[in-house]
Formats: sequence, structure tokens, C-alpha cells
Amino acid sequence: MTISPYVFGLIAAVFFGMTKTGVPGCGILGVLVMMLAFPGTEKLSSGAVLPLLVLGDIIAVWYYRRNADCRRIVILLPSVFAGLILGTLFMRSIDDRQFKIFLAVLVLVLVIFEQLRRWQNWTALPKSRLFVWSMGLLSGFTTLVGNAAGPVMSVYCSAQNLNKHDFMGLFAVLFFIINVTKLPLIGGAVPDLNMITARTLWFDVTILPGLLVGAFIGRQLFKIVPERYFVPLILLLNLLVPVQMIFF
Repeated sequence: MTISPYVFGLIAAVFFGMTKTGVPGCGILGVLVMMLAFPGTEKLSSGAVLPLLVLGDIIAVWYYRRNADCRRIVILLPSVFAGLILGTLFMRSIDDRQFKIFLAVLVLVLVIFEQLRRWQNWTALPKSRLFVWSMGLLSGFTTLVGNAAGPVMSVYCSAQNLNKHDFMGLFAVLFFIINVTKLPLIGGAVPDLNMITARTLWFDVTILPGLLVGAFIGRQLFKIVPERYFVPLILLLNLLVPVQMIFF
């Protein structure tokens, strides 16, 4: 039996709602499931994802705006914007299959790197300017390539030892800025990157209830997940998905 693309879209929307209000690791799950709704045109799925993310960002900012560390965000923004430019150029040069594999490998490498950093106790690394700029550059690049900067920022927040409220505050405000900036880039302002179309917008309208349900679920989970399990859970979720993308 063939599964309707709208079923995949609804599941993805639930994941996006959850990632914005309490479980950031679900975002990359949503990206993967949304690809299934656009078989053969996986790059177009990015155009369907972005408006949903912006709506989710608005909800997240409302919940977590008081926990956002504006100093950290301002420090990250220049490298993030540089990454957006690199990602735009890269997306114009790859096909859908290359897009999927590259994204999976990059996420896998980043999560493994964070585990290695913890095991080796590289405590000075998160404070270095090179580390901060690298994370910002990769965030901008991966968010443009596949709305997949969540794992990068999860590694960054883990390295900074943020508590779960500050973690969510940084995610909420930073990704609102990033995603609003991306709208014109993939909405037609850049040649060959017109990925937000009438088709993707209508698709988003039909699956919007999933986003709202996911936002409610994510908020409830955030309240009950203990502090010491929060970041390890996010990193585990971000590790499982790229493995599935590469090998299955």
C-alpha cells in the first residue's frame, strides 16, 4: 500500500513542533521524514520545511525569549551568515542524492566529534574563537543546505554546558533570525534555488495542525525530562537519524 505524502508531512510537522518547544533533536527527524513526502525531489522538501520552521520559531521565541543569551547569539551571527552564503553556492551545484548523503555524513561526524570531545575532556576547545566560528559557519551552511543546523547547534550548546532552559532560549532566537533570513534565499531571490512554490506552501497549510500538536507535545516533554538527561537525549536523536539516512 502506498503511503500518502501528506501522512509523511503530518509526521514531519509534529517533529518540527516538538523540536521548537522542547526536543531539539526531533528537527532532523522531521527533515528526513519530509524527504519521503517528496521522492525524487528531495531538495524541494527544504522549501516545504522552512515556512513550518518559521511558524515554530515564533512559538519557541514566545516560550523561551527570556532564556536567550543575546551575547552568544551576536557572536555567532557573522559566521552563521557566512555559512548561509557558502550553503547557497553549494546547493546550486549538487543533485538530490548528493544532498541527502552529504547531509547525513556531516551530522554523523559532528555528533561523533562532540562525544570524542567529552571523552577526551577538551575543556578549552569550546572557549576558543576558532570553535565558535566553526560552529557558526557550519550552522549557516547546514541550515541552508537542508534545514539541518540543529545537530550543529546541539554540539555547540553541549560544549558550552548550557542548562536546558538556556539551550532552548538560544535555539529559539537564533533560529528565528536564521530562518527568516533564509526565506528570500530559497524562495526565488537566488537563481536555481526557487524551492518555496505554490505546491510546497499548500502542502504546509494542509499539515499545519501537526505542527501545533507537536509544539504542545514538545512543551510537555521539556517539563518532565530531567536536566541531566536532556543534552545526551538530544545528541542520541541526532546520531540515529544520519545512520538511517546512509545505510537504509
